[in-house]
Parts: sequence; C-alpha cells; structure tokens
Amino acid sequence: MKTSFIQRVPGLRAHVVVWIVLIAMPTLSPSAPVVIYSNFAAGSSYDVSQGNPVGNAFDDNDYAEGDTFVLTGDAIFDSLRIALSCFASCTEPFFVTLTQDAGNQPGTALETFTVPGAALGVLGANNPPLVLNSMANPALSAGTRYWIAVGADLHDSIAWNLNSIGDSAAEAISIDGGATWFSPSGNTPGAFEVRGIVPEPGGLGLVAGAGVMCAFLRKSRRRCGRLPEAAANQAAPVIAGLSQSRWANYRTKGT
Repeated sequence: MKTSFIQRVPGLRAHVVVWIVLIAMPTLSPSAPVVIYSNFAAGSSYDVSQGNPVGNAFDDNDYAEGDTFVLTGDAIFDSLRIALSCFASCTEPFFVTLTQDAGNQPGTALETFTVPGAALGVLGANNPPLVLNSMANPALSAGTRYWIAVGADLHDSIAWNLNSIGDSAAEAISIDGGATWFSPSGNTPGAFEVRGIVPEPGGLGLVAGAGVMCAFLRKSRRRCGRLPEAAANQAAPVIAGLSQSRWANYRTKGT
C-alpha cells in the first residue's frame, strides 16, 4: 500500500501540526490584564480620611493587616493596586504580600513586595493607589480564598485606607508584625484591586483543532511525533494568553 510523503518521513506529522498552530497564532493576541477583584468605588475612590493601622500606632504594638478575596475564575496574578497612606512617619520599607489562606487568615506567601515608605502620600489626601507589578506571576484558582497582607516595623506608621463601598469581607489583624493573626477582626477591609491574566478561550479551541489534525494524520496507526521543543515553546504562551516575556518568566519560576 502506498504511503504519503508525510507518513514516510518520521516526525513530519508533528511538524505539520505545529506549523498549523503557529500559522493560526497571529489570529490570537496575548490576553491583557483585567480586574479580577476590586473593592474600590467608581474612579478607584476609597475613604481618604481613615484606615486600618500598619506598623506603629503608638500603643506598643506592631500592626499588620490582611484582607481576603475569592476569584470566580482561574487567572494568573499580574498586579495589585492598593490604597495606602502615611499616617505619621514612613521612613523604612514595608511589605505587601499575596498569600494563600490558612484557616481564614493569611498563610503561605505567594509573592511579597518590598515598598519604600517614601512612596506613600499623607493620610487625608486623595493619593493615587499604589501599583505593584508581579514578577512571580503565581497562578490563582477559581473558588480559592487568597489574602493581601500589609506589614511594617515600628519606624513606619501607615494606614490602609478603608473601602467605601460597604465591603464586609473578613479582615485579619496582627499585633506582632504578622507572626500571628486574629480573624475575622470585625474591621472594615482596606481598599485594593487585583488584576490578572485570564487564559484565552480561543487558545483552547486551537489546541483542540491541532488534536483533530493530529488524529487525521494518524492513518498509518503511528503516533503523532513529539512537538519540537522550540516550536512548542513558541505556541504555548499564546495558547495560555501570555506574552512571550511573561511566559518565559512564568516558566522559569515553575509556578
């Protein structure tokens, strides 16, 4: 029985499938980050006059604060916008951390940002939210609880400005810099927004289409060859909805 040129050349079918994917790739664009959670009011507004204490509140405690959120869909963490102000003195760096949940309180850190205290405006002013861009890009799962925790040492006196939309999600408080937590504290949550990259639905269809083509080329009962690594690496970020640079970072981190 005659065999086609594609059947006679080992691995060629896999290359054909890859090229079909790569040719179709220009029709897909990497996903832009979108808001996946926010308790800001319209125009990214919040309560400028008051906030939960972080660091030194002049009562011999070292405060940290944690606010929680739950996503409705899977996403890759891209950035955080958060309303923080300087209450009295903010001379030292402080930390902002995305964490997993540990029994309705902040748990294992997924990514920590170190922020200079001088980046904060004074409490009472309409300061723009602080923007923190992710370098780790951890994957976040639908229906899973996560926390944003803010802490500082006693050299800083920071306020996490309260949200102004009536958000009453659980809020956690620590008086030892985040070593232990009390949750729910009953305090009003601070204002923040989480942005993420949501995988492109079209990318899933492209993968399915490549699988159908692979099956079509399997007439000789041979398995489709393995995708060449370079081509697979080129296709993967577009399927996932990531730019090449973000895919390289995400793959390197092993998240």
